[in-house]
Amino acid sequence: MSMTASKAAELMRRAGADLPAPKGVQSTAIVPAGGDEDEEWAEGDGEWDYEEGGEISYDDEVELVDESGNYLQQIRPQMGGRNRMRNVGLHTIEIYYPQFYFKQTEMEEFDARPDRYGPSVIGKYTKGIGMIEARYPTDDEDPVSFSMTVTHRLIERMEKENFNETYRYMPDGNRLPCWNSVGRLDIGSESLIDRSKSMKAYVMDLFERYGSGEGNIEGVDMYNACYGGQAAGLCAQNWVESDRWDGRYAIAIATDISDAPFEVIFSVGAACTAALYYPDAPLPHHSHRASCILHRFDFFKPVGWFHMGPVVDGKYSIDAYMNCVDACYQTLKHKMNGRPLLTITDYNVFHTGGGYHVVKKAFERCIRAEDPKTKADVREKYVQEKLLPSVNLLKIIGPCHTVSSFLNISSVVMTQWDEALGKILLVFTYGSGCASSMYQLRFDDIAWFDPLAVWKVKQFYRNAINVQPDLRMHQVYIDTWMKFDYRPHGRISFGFGYDTYELDVYYLLEIDPWGRRFYHRGGMRTGPMNRKVMNATALNYDKVENRHTREHFGQLPPNGEAWEKQENKEEKAARSLEDTWREIEQEMTFEPDVQVDGQPAVVAEKVAHGRKVVVREIGAADDDDDEEGAETSYQIVGTWTALKEAEDMKKSEDKFIYEVSLGVNGWEQFYLLRNNNWSKKIYPAVHKSWKDMPCVGPHKGRERPMCWQLSGRPSWDLPGDDEAPVGSRFCITFTPGKVKRLTWEKLEEEPAKVSDDASTYQILGSWSCFDPQEMLADSGRPGVYTAEVQCNRLGLKFHFLRNLDVCQNLAPLVEESQFGSLYSAVAPIGQQSAGRLWQIDAQEGEIYRIELHRDVDDPSDLRIKWEKIRQEPSKAVEDRYFLVGSFNRWGYSFEPYELRSNGDAFEAEVTVASVPLKFQIIENMLEDQRLYPDDKDCSSEEHRVCGPEMQIREWCWSPSGLSAGDSLTISLQLQPEKKVSWRKAE
Repeated sequence: MSMTASKAAELMRRAGADLPAPKGVQSTAIVPAGGDEDEEWAEGDGEWDYEEGGEISYDDEVELVDESGNYLQQIRPQMGGRNRMRNVGLHTIEIYYPQFYFKQTEMEEFDARPDRYGPSVIGKYTKGIGMIEARYPTDDEDPVSFSMTVTHRLIERMEKENFNETYRYMPDGNRLPCWNSVGRLDIGSESLIDRSKSMKAYVMDLFERYGSGEGNIEGVDMYNACYGGQAAGLCAQNWVESDRWDGRYAIAIATDISDAPFEVIFSVGAACTAALYYPDAPLPHHSHRASCILHRFDFFKPVGWFHMGPVVDGKYSIDAYMNCVDACYQTLKHKMNGRPLLTITDYNVFHTGGGYHVVKKAFERCIRAEDPKTKADVREKYVQEKLLPSVNLLKIIGPCHTVSSFLNISSVVMTQWDEALGKILLVFTYGSGCASSMYQLRFDDIAWFDPLAVWKVKQFYRNAINVQPDLRMHQVYIDTWMKFDYRPHGRISFGFGYDTYELDVYYLLEIDPWGRRFYHRGGMRTGPMNRKVMNATALNYDKVENRHTREHFGQLPPNGEAWEKQENKEEKAARSLEDTWREIEQEMTFEPDVQVDGQPAVVAEKVAHGRKVVVREIGAADDDDDEEGAETSYQIVGTWTALKEAEDMKKSEDKFIYEVSLGVNGWEQFYLLRNNNWSKKIYPAVHKSWKDMPCVGPHKGRERPMCWQLSGRPSWDLPGDDEAPVGSRFCITFTPGKVKRLTWEKLEEEPAKVSDDASTYQILGSWSCFDPQEMLADSGRPGVYTAEVQCNRLGLKFHFLRNLDVCQNLAPLVEESQFGSLYSAVAPIGQQSAGRLWQIDAQEGEIYRIELHRDVDDPSDLRIKWEKIRQEPSKAVEDRYFLVGSFNRWGYSFEPYELRSNGDAFEAEVTVASVPLKFQIIENMLEDQRLYPDDKDCSSEEHRVCGPEMQIREWCWSPSGLSAGDSLTISLQLQPEKKVSWRKAE
C-alpha cells in the first residue's frame, strides 16, 4: 500500500489514529478539524520508510485504512513493530488507606493543651494547612502490605466489573485470566524495607499463587521520596507505548506511610494506589510532558539514620518545590509554543508532601507566572474551579508522599464525573532531590471509579475507626524501625481486637530473626489460604524457605492479654465507632434485597460503562407509634424456636437482657424485634455476626434477616472466651440508642443436660423437588431417624433439615461442586449448606432406606447410612419449574417461587422488592437445570429460551419499567416452543 504523505496524514486524522510519523518527516502534526496545529503531536519512531517522490510505504501485513480511508482493525502488539498504541493512560486507580483516623479539629484541641503546644495551634491544622482528617496504621501494616492489598483488590475488581480487555490484543482473540493479564508492575516508594529485595517481589507472590505460577511481569521498585510513585507511573505508561509491549496491562503502585512521631502526629498520612495503564484509556496522557531533576540536599534519609524520618530543611524544601514548579511550567509552556497552560487546562493537580496550603501556593504561583496582575477575585475563581476538585482525598487522608498525585487525580475524577468529559487535567508531581514532572491527562470517558459520595459510604468509612489524638497507636509503627524477631501488637495493645481486621487487607504477622516479613490476607481474623486455587510451586517454596504461613500462628492470638478489655474501653468503642456504624446502618438499610418503605430521594444518577450509580439521600427515621420511649420493648427471635416465635427480653436499667442455653448444635442464631413488630427488625450488618459488631434497624429487612451467631465452638480466627459445651448458658445484652450495641457473656453455671427428643428431622431430595419429607424416629434406637425414598428419573440427591429450620441444614463435608457419598462426613449443622448434597447411585424404581444417626450423648457425632431394600415400578414425575432471582437471593433463602400450571403455561406472581429485578427458572429445583435467555440481563421477551443446563446469574431476565412494590406475573410457555413472558398487575 502506498499513498502521498498528505493523504496518509489526512486518513490518519479521519481514523483518529495516534500513529507514528513517517521516517524523515519532522514531527508531523495531525491537526483536528477546527483545531490548532499544536494540539496533537505525532513523534517519529523510525518504523516508516520514506520514498522519493513523496510516497511512503509501510511494511506490515495489517493495513491501517482501506481505499476509502476507513480504519480497518485494532493494531496487534508486535515485537519490533509499530506499537505506539492510541490513547494510552489510566483506566482506573485502586486506592487503599488504613482504618484508623482522627479529626483535625480534635487534634487542634489536643495540641492546644499546655503540655503540648498551647492555644496558638487552634485553626492551624484546619484553616491553616487545610486538613479535615488524617489516616494512619499501626505496626501490623507497612508499605508492602499496602501494595499487596491494593493489587489483590484491583485484580478482583477487574474480574467483578469485567474491564479486562486483553482479548483485543491477543493473537487468538481470547481474554487472558485477570491474574495473567499484567505484563509490567512497578512500585514507587520512599519506604523500602530492604536495600536489596524489592517490594515488588512480595507482590509477585500473589501472581505466582493465583496466576498459575505467573512470573513474566517486568519492573521493580522506584526509590525516591515523593516522586517514586510517579516514576513508576511514567515507566508503566512508556512500556505500554513501546514496541516491547505484549498486549497486557501495566500497573504502577505508589505506596507510602507519611510517618509522624507522636510529637507532630498532626502531619501523619498513609495510603497506597495502583494505577492501571492500557490503550484507549478513559484518561489518556495528552500532548507533551516536562521534567526537572536536580541535585539538592533538601530532604534525605541516609543509610544508618537512627529513625524512620528524614533529615529535612522545611523552608528550603518548599523553595526547591516551587523552583521545580517554575522550571516544569516554563519547559512545558515552551514545548507547547508558548501557550498559557492555565488557559488550555481545566483542572490542576499538584503534589503535596504536606497539606493543602502547599498545593494552593503552587497553583497561585502558576497564576502569577501567567499574569502577575491577576486580580484576587479571578485567582479565587481559578482556585474554586480548577484546583479544589483535586484535594478532596488529600484533606481526609493526609499527606502521602509518592501517592499524592494519584490521590489528587482520583479526586478530580470522582468529584467531576461526567462533567469532566472532554477536558484537560494538568498534573505536577515532585520529590526530594529535586525530581519533578508535569504532564497532561485528557478526559475521554468516565474511568472505572465510583462518585465520591458513593465511594465514601461504600469504601472509605465502611470499616473506618475514629480514634482520639492522644492514642499512640502510630508511634508503635514508627518504633518498628530496624526491628527483627518481632510480632505486631499495636492494635490489640490499644484495645482493638483482631475482629477489627478487614478481610480483604493484607497484614504483617511477623518479622522473623532474619528480617523476613510474612503477611496474610485478613490477618489473624481469617484462616489459612485456600491451597486448592494456588500454584503448587509457590506452596512448595513456603516449605523450602520455611515461610511462616497463617497456620504457624495458631488459632488464637499468641498474646493472651490481647482480648482483655481495657478500662473504659466500652466508652471508647462507642465514641470511636459511632460514625462508622451509622454509615454501615444507612448502607445496609438501602441494600438491593431490602424492601424500602417509601421511595428514597434520588439526588444523582449517572451511567458509565453499563454501570448505574445512584446516590440516595438518607432521610430521617419514619415516625410511627412504636418509637423508642418509656413503653418500648424488645423481643428476641432465635433458632431455639426455629426463628418462628418472638420472646420478650427483660429490661434492666437502660439495657435489655435474655438468657439462652446452647442447644445440641452448640450454637444459636437470633435477631431482635422492637415492640413485637415484625417490620421493625434489628439485625447485624453481616450474617452469623459475632458480638460487639454493628447493628442495623429497626427496619423491615428481609423476611429472614441476617442473624447473630452465638457459638460455643468459635471458629479459630475469633477469641475463645465463648468456648463452652452444649447446655451452657449465656446472657445476651442489647443496649438501644443512637449507636445500638449487642453483646453477650458466658454465665458461670454448670452446663445443663440437653435433650434432642423434641426435635424433628426432614429429608429434602431431588425425587420430590426438595419438598421436605418428615423422617420417622426409631423408637428402638434413640437418636436414629429414617425415611424410605424411591429413585425416579430425577435421581437421589438430598440433604436434611432440623425442625424445618433452614439455619439448621445438614450437608456432607465436601467441596461445593462435589456430592457426598456413603463415607462422607457430616458437616457441623449449619456450617456447610448451599449446593452440597449426598447422592446415591441408584436405578429408577429402587427404594432405599436412609438413616440419620445423632449420638444422644455426643450430639456433634452425626452419621448418615443408607441401604437398598427393594424395587418397585417407578411412578411418573411431572416436571416442575421454580423462579430464583434477586427477590429471593437466587434460591439461597430457601424460598423458591414455584410456577403453577394453568393448563396453557406455568405462572408465578412475585412482588418487586427492588429494581432491577432479575430472575432465572430452575427445572425440578436442580441447580444444573436452569432456563435462561440468550443474552445477559435480558429486558425483552423476544429472546430465545436456553437450557436446561448450568449457567451463571448474569444470563437472566431483567424486565424494565418496574418500581418497588409492583406485582409481576411471570409465565413460562413450553409449546410450541419455550417462551418466557411477564405482565405487571394493574
